[in-house]
Amino acid sequence: MLVITAGRTGPNRSVRFGGDLSLDDRGRRDSVALGTELILGSSETVVCGPERASRETGDLLIRGGVVVDERLRTLDVGDWAGRPPEEISPDELGAWFSDPAARPHGGETIAEFVDRIGRWRVAMRALPAACVVAMPVAQALLATDADHYFATEVRPATVYEVAARDQ
Repeated sequence: MLVITAGRTGPNRSVRFGGDLSLDDRGRRDSVALGTELILGSSETVVCGPERASRETGDLLIRGGVVVDERLRTLDVGDWAGRPPEEISPDELGAWFSDPAARPHGGETIAEFVDRIGRWRVAMRALPAACVVAMPVAQALLATDADHYFATEVRPATVYEVAARDQ
């Protein structure tokens, strides 16, 4: 299965937690360029997360051929949504980045999030050819477990492959 990250939005550029913003100009350009490189058959299933940037990226890649799957929603960062890291207590940030069970923002823990995305993967009888998702969802799909979530790096408008042995 191909895992495609949504194109860049303002928060990707300005480093903010969460939010549901549209692609910025570069995000649209990068998504269009990526679409010219991808070769997906019209009969192949492509799903995307419910966030605006994921849907917009999917539409630019596969002209109207994506199916929104609410289960692929991004990490709930609770009270931190829309805030830059500078506004968050260093102790809270440290706890969140070092302990997958920490919940300083009141949203999902990393462990809960990785487990939720893992359950989606298991629940799918047949994985789609590709999924277009927010970067945190891509991290959860590619990480070996919650302890390795933050060690898994992803970039906007990029294609990753989940190997068959991992499915």
